[in-house]
Amino acid sequence: MNSVLFCSWLMFEESIFSSENLPLLLSFGIIVLLLLIIMIVYAVSKNNRLKALRQMNAVVEESNQLKSAFIANMTHEIRTPLNAIVGFTTMLAETADSLTSEERTFFLKEINENKDALLQLVNDLIDFSKIEAGTMDYNDAEVDVNALIHEVCLLENSHPHPSGIQVEFEEKLAQCRFMIDRVRFVQIISNLLRNALKFTEQGSVKIGYRRLPNDKFYFYVADTGCGIDEDSRKAIFERFVKMNYNIRGTGLGLSITKSIIEHYGGGIGVESKKGEGATFYFTLPAEIEYHEYGKF
Repeated sequence: MNSVLFCSWLMFEESIFSSENLPLLLSFGIIVLLLLIIMIVYAVSKNNRLKALRQMNAVVEESNQLKSAFIANMTHEIRTPLNAIVGFTTMLAETADSLTSEERTFFLKEINENKDALLQLVNDLIDFSKIEAGTMDYNDAEVDVNALIHEVCLLENSHPHPSGIQVEFEEKLAQCRFMIDRVRFVQIISNLLRNALKFTEQGSVKIGYRRLPNDKFYFYVADTGCGIDEDSRKAIFERFVKMNYNIRGTGLGLSITKSIIEHYGGGIGVESKKGEGATFYFTLPAEIEYHEYGKF
């Protein structure tokens, strides 16, 4: 009986694997292989989609957290100078006759400083919205770099700082002119100087620039302040990032500065160690240098 079954199986195998049925078998094998490939590709694609979906959810969650932190921070940043302006204005109006000259001067000084802080906050928000929408305007014209930095330094030094620090313009070329938006260039220099002054309680804040061997222009603002740790250095130029939430600011200044510099083909960075001060620097390409002989 077993021999009969064995013989029948051999005959079946011979009939299946005969030359006549070989193309059919090959076709069947190819179909099975294709089905396996499709199943593998589908499984990999599904896995990738799940990963992408998780990443998108993480980005959305991070964006929501940033938005919530931003709204909370802006509420505080707007209310603080507004409350000061309203408070000092009310006191000035109600007690004007009984105030001494020194007291009136103090009140007016506080009102003016808080007005400037509020105006800076609004300007940062407007510039940030323009950058996000791609509508930031640039009106390039001839700018004397030495004269402009000198003016910004004089302006910053005219504001009394608790530490008594004065900005020093320590290094420059004999002459240098750019074809650049004057307002935006002032914005770059002012943002970096104000940032340095905010975090420097003693020592110095120095600014300078030089031409590098590759013809790029290298600008720096060096301070002897609190310094920046490694994690903060990685995120310092991102939007809404603040090193110290007890200090006024939107967390947008360095992000806006970075966008302006990159518009002109430059780059920005920082060198620092915690407790050892910081040097913020940026480069601009030689292409923006303005040459017109006979003007100096």
